[in-house]
Amino acid sequence: MRKVYKNIFGEIISKSKAVKLDEYHLYYYEEESDLLKEVEFINEDSIYNINYFLSDGEDENQVISYLKKKCDFFDIEKRELAGGYIISVNKLYSLSVDDQPLVSTTVFKADDSENFICSQVLDNETQQPQFERTVKCWYTKDANGDTYAAIECSYQEDGKLEMAVYKASDPDDEQNWEHYDYDSFKDLQKQIDADISYYKTATLLPKEAYQK
Repeated sequence: MRKVYKNIFGEIISKSKAVKLDEYHLYYYEEESDLLKEVEFINEDSIYNINYFLSDGEDENQVISYLKKKCDFFDIEKRELAGGYIISVNKLYSLSVDDQPLVSTTVFKADDSENFICSQVLDNETQQPQFERTVKCWYTKDANGDTYAAIECSYQEDGKLEMAVYKASDPDDEQNWEHYDYDSFKDLQKQIDADISYYKTATLLPKEAYQK
């Protein structure tokens, strides 16, 4: 593995400089590759969190055993592509609390892997989504050209929209945000040129993901 040291702002630094800091991050990349495998979050020479990126063919149980030896708080992520979207399955372990992970599924557009459009928490026993814990976001750009979540949605237990919060009129002042429910969602759609029907229910993927 190739190691890269970074400060908390994501800037690459030397190992000698990193170990003098109270907190830094250690990135592991596959040899001769830019494929990120692991990130250790280190504070005062102690690892307090690890993000691990699982590849196809890896034995997840072996990975868990390996991570347990280093830290009791870690996240294992596996990503796959589906019709122009990235589906990321995360298993968050907090061994000081529970041996069972918190499992979630997060969806990104393939051309924007930074801003999620849907995040669902799964039930550990049934592996089914808990719709009431689902969040969806629709993005646009502000006056400075920066991307932000202009619509943020929450859902009821049956998967129907509970609340869509529209922030475009004044992104920085929530007193001016508009709120829509399932029945008034059509009024929000009238303000958006794009088709936002995906946000009316807690369905994981947009319909076009199944058409490709």
